[in-house]
Parts: sequence; structure tokens; C-alpha cells
Amino acid sequence: MEYRNGNLLIKSDYEIKPFMEEEADIDLFIPLGNRTLNLYLEGMPQYMDNRIQLLDIRSVLIRFTTEENNNLCTIHFLRNIDLRSTVMNLVFNYENHYINIKEEDYGVQFSIGKKS
Repeated sequence: MEYRNGNLLIKSDYEIKPFMEEEADIDLFIPLGNRTLNLYLEGMPQYMDNRIQLLDIRSVLIRFTTEENNNLCTIHFLRNIDLRSTVMNLVFNYENHYINIKEEDYGVQFSIGKKS
């Protein structure tokens, strides 16, 4: 599945559900089914492995805006269905990058790639 809105691009093996749309703000809900999530980030320091692992992630919530010249989104990794269950979150500039969510045998690969 592919989701595009403005500069935001998400490629996902999982369903992407628009959850809330309020004026220019949009929340996207991506259910993962309580899986281990392997988060791969480009440019990690040499002293760290190439991934951060999060256990029992039920879903991902991506909050972004359609306001012009705003390419920031917040990504929440949820253990339950509400924001209070956030295990970790991060702010991401998606102007030149995209989100890739792939199903693996024993988990989910969540990575950020450079747009070509």
C-alpha cells in the first residue's frame, strides 16, 4: 500500500487508515498487531547498531499537517490504541525522505529512506 499527501510518502505492507482529520491536521493509524518493530535510521553513530528494537508494538500513529511549507510529522509507536500508550515517538522531516514499513517473518521493519 502507498499513501501520498503533499510531500508525505509512506510505503507499507500494512493498511494505512486516516484516523482523524481536523482542518489541516491529519492522523494516520497503521495497525501492526503487537509485533516486534525494528526501527532503522540512516546515519546512526558508529558506536551503535543499525537498528532500535521496540517490543509488542500494536500500531503506529503518524500525525502531520497539510499546511504549506510544513514537512514535519510526529511518529508515535503505540503499545495500545491511545497516545498515552506511546512507547517512543520522534519528529521527522519528510520533505526529502519517505517512510517504509515492511512485514518480516518475526516482526516489522520500519525505515526511513531518501526519495529519488
